[in-house]
Amino acid sequence: MIASDISENYYKFDGFVVIMGTDTMAYAATALSFMLENLNKTVVFTGSQIPFAEVYNDARRNLIASIIFAGNQDFCEVTLFFNDKLLRGNRAVKQNAFGLDAFDSPNFPPLATLGVNVETRKDCALMPPTSPFRTFTKMETGIVTVKLIPKFDDEPLKVMVEHSKNLRAVIIEMYGTGNAPGEKKGLLDVLMLCKGRGILVVVATQCSKGSVLIGKYAVGAALEGLGCIGAVDMTAEAVGTKIAYLLAKVGKEETRRLLQVNLRGELSDTIRYERGIFHSRKKGLGRLSPKVML
Repeated sequence: MIASDISENYYKFDGFVVIMGTDTMAYAATALSFMLENLNKTVVFTGSQIPFAEVYNDARRNLIASIIFAGNQDFCEVTLFFNDKLLRGNRAVKQNAFGLDAFDSPNFPPLATLGVNVETRKDCALMPPTSPFRTFTKMETGIVTVKLIPKFDDEPLKVMVEHSKNLRAVIIEMYGTGNAPGEKKGLLDVLMLCKGRGILVVVATQCSKGSVLIGKYAVGAALEGLGCIGAVDMTAEAVGTKIAYLLAKVGKEETRRLLQVNLRGELSDTIRYERGIFHSRKKGLGRLSPKVML
């Protein structure tokens, strides 16, 4: 509905502010970053931890700042503003249930920081699109995320894979850079079952910072052999919504290829992690131009 509203009014306004509850805001902002194709205007998601009706609240400041950023059009992408930071929408996560600094961007710097002065990082901005704006609102929903816990039984996951009629993709949050216990044969059997049933398996990390390097450990190499794909450093919100978008739009095989391709600034170059290089502002993150823009 949000994507359709923006689409219907796209040429009437210079920017858009989306006000909603905070619990699913990162998911909505991330999903919209994919659904709004060739976006050449600023979309800002915001909300508050304390309702606007309360005498003391964070709603007024968040709303005013969001309108300013949307009107300035410095960033042609979906963003999220909260407390004092403008974040890339598909890099944002809710990390505090009670604090006013409810959102953070673990693997990517804020696009702007609000203080006495406004510090903007235009070097981190996406390049403006060269194709006409359009929306894609059909999203695949047959996706489940499983968090790996040491010594937990694999049987429930096997039953789900065997008996689910609509399961298209499984996201498994593993340890560190994509590691799992070497003796966990039951899990590998489940992944083999997924492969036989044509179910996409994506390996993500349980860590809030860093990246999946799926071939780093012996177990990871076995996962690669079973056709599993690493989620690089995407947030949980980005992994799920990107799969939902791609499966609905381009099908399974192209989804496998594009999952590790930077479409909307949602992931970093794996070289950054493989070489242990974390780019500083001096070296420059560069204007992150997507290799593919669907």
